[in-house]
Amino acid sequence: MISVGQLWQYPVKSMQGELVEQLEFERGGAVGDRAYGFVDVATDRLVSAKHPLRYAAMLECHAAFVRPPVAGEPAPAVRVTFPDGDSIEGDTNAIAKRVSELLGRKVHMVTSVPQGVAYEEIWPEMEGFGPDEFYGILQVPPSHDDTSGERILALPPGMAAGGSLLDFASLHILAGPSLAALAAIHPDGQWDARRFRPNIVLEVNGSAVAQAGPSAIEDEWIGRELRSASGTRLAIVAHTPRCVMTTLAQPGLDRDPKILQTVARSNRQPVASLGLFACTGAYAEVVTPGLLRTGESVEVAPDNVATASDLAAAVAEISSLMAAARRTRQTS
Repeated sequence: MISVGQLWQYPVKSMQGELVEQLEFERGGAVGDRAYGFVDVATDRLVSAKHPLRYAAMLECHAAFVRPPVAGEPAPAVRVTFPDGDSIEGDTNAIAKRVSELLGRKVHMVTSVPQGVAYEEIWPEMEGFGPDEFYGILQVPPSHDDTSGERILALPPGMAAGGSLLDFASLHILAGPSLAALAAIHPDGQWDARRFRPNIVLEVNGSAVAQAGPSAIEDEWIGRELRSASGTRLAIVAHTPRCVMTTLAQPGLDRDPKILQTVARSNRQPVASLGLFACTGAYAEVVTPGLLRTGESVEVAPDNVATASDLAAAVAEISSLMAAARRTRQTS
């Protein structure tokens, strides 16, 4: 039996999310997910903890809606609690001022992606992390004040999520036994779901699933649908590549580079035609909007279900760029 173990919403990009009892889904994903974000004034980049030397402090903040978001309505105001315990509710200018002080960089708060704005992601040099072609077509020169020396990608937000503030796809599903399997490999790690920022954590009865290998459950679900008795349907469309955010410290969790190293060593999976990546969990898209509630039973359809996919379109675009990069190298 499969049941909904946890539901998470993330009102502000790269801040801690909030655990909720029910979550509403619309065509673009979880209602209210990443409703707010920040743009760095100096670099004109969307603030993301995937560039941790600049923005990891975002994970020390907690964001919560003052009331539940509703599909079709503007996102409600947020209350942001800062590392010192102070909270600001609703005043976006005051929130942006405090975030600027926290980061040591001037930022302004946004509810949509300004034209041409990208977010940056550190791309570790690690076996199993992903194909160099992917880095090669998306790398950017470091910003004028970037002294990290790291390999950096620049990505347009929401490529598979309708131009939203989401990084890539509209939903992320994680199976609890996948974390248990990874914990067996790196038992000193804190394998908390918060490191992976899922919308839905599913519990699967039966100890055998934890012995099948990391992400074995999600691997079997790709191309199928998650369905609730109330009629909500989610298409499970691709493996979720992991990034440096899984290693970062946040309240109650220590910094741990071995988290990503463990995933990279133990579970490399193909993400469509883009190559092999270190993966845990699965990307999903909404087929039929509706609600999910913590504790309710759900099922994964036994047969593959063909659905139109924004993720497939985004992958096709990136794949064509990668193919062009390979041809250029071969002829140079």
